[in-house]
Amino acid sequence: MYNVLLVDDEPIVKIALRTMIHWDELGFPICGTASDGQEALNLVGKLKPDIIITDLKMPNMDGLQFMRELNAQNYKGKVIVASNFGDYELVREALLLGAVDYILKISIQTEGLITQLRQTASLLQEEQHTLQEQEAKDRFLRNNLKSVKSSILKDYFTDTHYDIHHFLQNKQIVLNLWATPCYLFYITFDFDPADEHRIKGNISASFIENTILNLIETVNDMEVFQVEANSIIALIPVQQLIDHHMEPAVFMSKVCKLIEMYISLKPIIVFTKQFVGYDEARRKYRACMDALHINFYNQLSTIDVSEVEFSLDMGQANYVDYSISVLQQWQKEGKDSIKNRLETLAQKCKRNQIHPDTVKEFIMKCLDYIPLSESKIQVHDAEQYQNHRKSIAICKTMDALLSETWQAFECLTLLSEAPTLPILKKEVQDVIQYIESHYQDKITLEMIADHVNFSENYLCRVFKEQVGTSLITYINHVRMDKAAALIMQGSTYMKEVASLVGISDQFYFNRLFKKQFGISPSEYKSRQLASTRQLASKTNS
Repeated sequence: MYNVLLVDDEPIVKIALRTMIHWDELGFPICGTASDGQEALNLVGKLKPDIIITDLKMPNMDGLQFMRELNAQNYKGKVIVASNFGDYELVREALLLGAVDYILKISIQTEGLITQLRQTASLLQEEQHTLQEQEAKDRFLRNNLKSVKSSILKDYFTDTHYDIHHFLQNKQIVLNLWATPCYLFYITFDFDPADEHRIKGNISASFIENTILNLIETVNDMEVFQVEANSIIALIPVQQLIDHHMEPAVFMSKVCKLIEMYISLKPIIVFTKQFVGYDEARRKYRACMDALHINFYNQLSTIDVSEVEFSLDMGQANYVDYSISVLQQWQKEGKDSIKNRLETLAQKCKRNQIHPDTVKEFIMKCLDYIPLSESKIQVHDAEQYQNHRKSIAICKTMDALLSETWQAFECLTLLSEAPTLPILKKEVQDVIQYIESHYQDKITLEMIADHVNFSENYLCRVFKEQVGTSLITYINHVRMDKAAALIMQGSTYMKEVASLVGISDQFYFNRLFKKQFGISPSEYKSRQLASTRQLASKTNS
């Protein structure tokens, strides 16, 4: 339904218009009539017509002035002007003022009027739809400005190359804490991944914000946003806590209690001393992330960044000396004695607050060095050895690190620890000697069987019974040990090393070497060079 106002100083025209069509039935009820522009203006405010049909020539206030006044009042409806022949200039000016159409009084027809009304209604519908869309966009923007700002802050804090000033050109997004002394609280949750789906819905910036609002009852002067799936940053102005008579530690304790009360999950909160500005806040966030590593040694729920200071080196220890001492202890006291040595190392690291990344790197270097430095050390399960070594990099606690390190040692065998074999038959001893003398050549089972005058099947069976491994595996072990020795002596070309141990296919050689030592020949070489430089550096110092 669109209400229509008729404006004309001639009663007969208004009567004619009223009787030409069934206004109500067509959806265009006439809400009022007026005789001039002034009278019509008074009715527009009261009746709110959607469509106005107005004459152009009227006393007191003509149609053009009436339209100017409508424009000044920001009238949202549509105007159709009625004119006589010869009023073309007036019609032209009316169209310029915003009239959507015009009708000639003398030739007005029923169908033509209905068509004009319907076309005008379509314009109103389109404008209303556009207006609704714009209002919806404005509403969405208002409702989501906070989300947009949070997203900007998240990217700024987690991406060191992010230019926050570019995005703040949108005047609707305002960061209020550029010059305000603040505390940063980094709130995170360390939970079992199996429970993640249940808890993740509760751990959101809005949840933390509402929790904080229970304590300081303000939202405009703080920033709360998510930086990881289970971690939130809260920037709280110093004055807010002063106004509520709370020190940072007291505030943090209350936040912890509220969170536990709502979701039965204890957070870890890291907090900073006061600072000013978002650039400094980003640096404080990184300091919080690093301070969180203190839980590698201690399970703390609240951490003051200023009280955490890590050492980035292992002090007097270096991985070469430590690895050698581990090997010596292993040879003298057995593998189990290494456990105590590792635990002693862990206690020293905790006491000196060595950074967990430094400790992990040290352990991984030892695990790389030990199998390469002693030919009697064999990696009997290379795949598991590498898996445990990789797991070390993601250990969250020292206990987990000790466990993974020990399991890696379990994948190593010291040949002197192998069970004593029965006295080898002379024929088997001859086979071993033959292999030692001919590993550089192309050895076949037939050649070895002929050498000891056995059938191939019998030779393989007896050899495995006596030595504990197949003949082919034994040959490969000998060749790889010889290859490792060549590399340690300075041989640099792997193709040449492969050829010197009787293997013409370099790819096959690489596969055998990695199976035995857990790393490729080129990695073995680079680590040996690194070890040599380390020893040389130590000697020079």
